[in-house]
Amino acid sequence: MTTLSQNILDLSDLPDMAKTELMSFYEFLVYKYNLVSADEKRQNTHKTRFARFLAEPVRVTHWKKYSREELHER
Repeated sequence: MTTLSQNILDLSDLPDMAKTELMSFYEFLVYKYNLVSADEKRQNTHKTRFARFLAEPVRVTHWKKYSREELHER
């Protein structure tokens, strides 16, 4: 199959589903270890409006802390 010094994988024996899983895992590892190129990082900063909305914490002007009894009274 491969040795560590070659860095080449022979994927011809794998079914298509396994190849897809392997590529997905490889992309995950690249992301996990921050091996993403500068261009890709720049593209990821242009998030959709909804993604930016979800990333922002919700600011509450007034918060009333309820006691346990108040929460569970019927």
